[in-house]
Amino acid sequence: MGKDPHHGGNTGAPLALCVIGCGPRGASIVERILANVPALYGDRPLDLHVVDPYPPGAGRTWRTDQPGLLWMNSAADQVTMYPDESVACAGPPRPGPTTAGWLDAPLHDGAYAARRDQGRYLRRFFSEVTGARPASVRLHVHRARAVDLLRTAPYGRLGRQRVVLDSGRTVLADRVVLAQGHVDTLAAPAPPGLTRIGPGPADPDALDRIPAGAPVVVRGLGLVFVDCLALLTEGRGGRFSGVPGGPLRYLPSGREPRLYAGSRRGVPLPPKPSATAPAAPDGGLRFATPGACRAALARPGASFGRDVWPLVLAELAWHHYRALFAAAPDRTRMTWQDFDAQYALLFTDAGRLAKLARAAVPDPADRLDLDRLADPLAGRRFTGGDDLQRQLRAHLAATLRRRTGPAAGPELALVDGLRRTGEVVEELWRSGDLDDASVADALRRFALGTYLSSGPPPLRARQLLALAEAGVVTFVGPGMRVETGPAGFRALSPAVPGAVHEAAVLLDARLAPAAPDRVADPLLRALAARGELAPDPAGEDDGPPRLSGAELHPVAADGTVHRDRIVAGPAQFPRPRANAVAFRQNDAIARRLLAR
Repeated sequence: MGKDPHHGGNTGAPLALCVIGCGPRGASIVERILANVPALYGDRPLDLHVVDPYPPGAGRTWRTDQPGLLWMNSAADQVTMYPDESVACAGPPRPGPTTAGWLDAPLHDGAYAARRDQGRYLRRFFSEVTGARPASVRLHVHRARAVDLLRTAPYGRLGRQRVVLDSGRTVLADRVVLAQGHVDTLAAPAPPGLTRIGPGPADPDALDRIPAGAPVVVRGLGLVFVDCLALLTEGRGGRFSGVPGGPLRYLPSGREPRLYAGSRRGVPLPPKPSATAPAAPDGGLRFATPGACRAALARPGASFGRDVWPLVLAELAWHHYRALFAAAPDRTRMTWQDFDAQYALLFTDAGRLAKLARAAVPDPADRLDLDRLADPLAGRRFTGGDDLQRQLRAHLAATLRRRTGPAAGPELALVDGLRRTGEVVEELWRSGDLDDASVADALRRFALGTYLSSGPPPLRARQLLALAEAGVVTFVGPGMRVETGPAGFRALSPAVPGAVHEAAVLLDARLAPAAPDRVADPLLRALAARGELAPDPAGEDDGPPRLSGAELHPVAADGTVHRDRIVAGPAQFPRPRANAVAFRQNDAIARRLLAR
């Protein structure tokens, strides 16, 4: 950070750092600060403030008092808060257990922890790392909400920052990290006599207000929808019967509402590939390596979409076909060695690659078609609501077979390829190789990866199919549109002519982006109102704020870079033994905070 006057403005007082938001991201940054103190700050006094109204470590999302029906969507043995020796960062490692290793208890669907149990792991992590902190660090935990962040002097002059809490107290700090996680949106008011819930995470108290048997229009078919389903069915006494891994039948309690659910795609997220499915061939990156992507970006006039994205697509297809040839050689017309050799010569030519795939893989269903996977109902028209329900139930069943059966290798390989290439792109961004426009383009293109790889546990997908067969869930169709009138909410899809679903309750089961004036967090709203947080000009007005590249300093509306502030947005849980990008970034953040 250097010795700029806006860092450590009060030279007569110990350096004071403040982390606002102490869910997993904030807790990991706290751990990295404490791990780096001995080497970077010695035994000089340091005040470390943590601000969060929820228990530190768990935060709101992972609080330990939520219903056990709400599960993680990451396998517990693939989640850790401890940076091991695989992490290539300047700070020291701190080995420790994964969630599964710490819980040492049966997991849901064989692999997934309840969110409240993950919260126990996170709280234990925070307690352990802060309990072992250097004696020179004074820890201050404030169970309050930050509502504003003000300066004691104009930016660039000698001064500190005042973190204003809703408790009425003020915290003085030299450097501040904003790590509040996913940003909630203020709900739009509903017309008189109607009810609107969300957008935002599943809220058990709000869902309890929905009467038994009431029709509900549901907007969103992602992870929030899955959580709401669990609370509105099993949470109201319903049960599922069937053999493990097989089809399920839903036995209603009679207290369930009737859900009319849709989204832009019109289909739910595909489930995570089963933990018991045959493993895909183990292999690293072949084409979209960090070096190859950097070389592509170094060309004159290079852009992410034209020069890097083709490498990503080539990588994903290679992962898919490698797994297909290994799992089902009888479904191919040449050896893997011949296919691989030709692929390596043609990988930059999408047209010739497609021709090679047609020659080697006779069944179109076995070929990788990302457009079809990303938008299965694109261009489809249905004769009516019953036709849509039949076809969507068949789609859900086929997706389950493809992701959990003996032929799941290609799906596992595709998800692995999406994870690996996503980490490369994140590494390019973290190291400053991508400009603002490239970052915005990458986020837009990698929405495909979010859809294909961030789904629920397979059991939840089986339960959704059973609920659709029982009539508890009715799908609205792709391109869902919700109209509001004095008589209620009306949901319809242009792909299903004549089908209209009406209800007095609208459930926005999604994490919707928030325009600055609709952000629920009072601190973010205050900073945006003063122009100290501004939308990224390369993105949307309701997208993430403009930051100074990999250093993550907020850039104000007037172009000022606030170098004594860092915005650390939400991140996926790090994986063990994987040199996780999140750990490397959190370590870099901590070292910038501690720099003299």
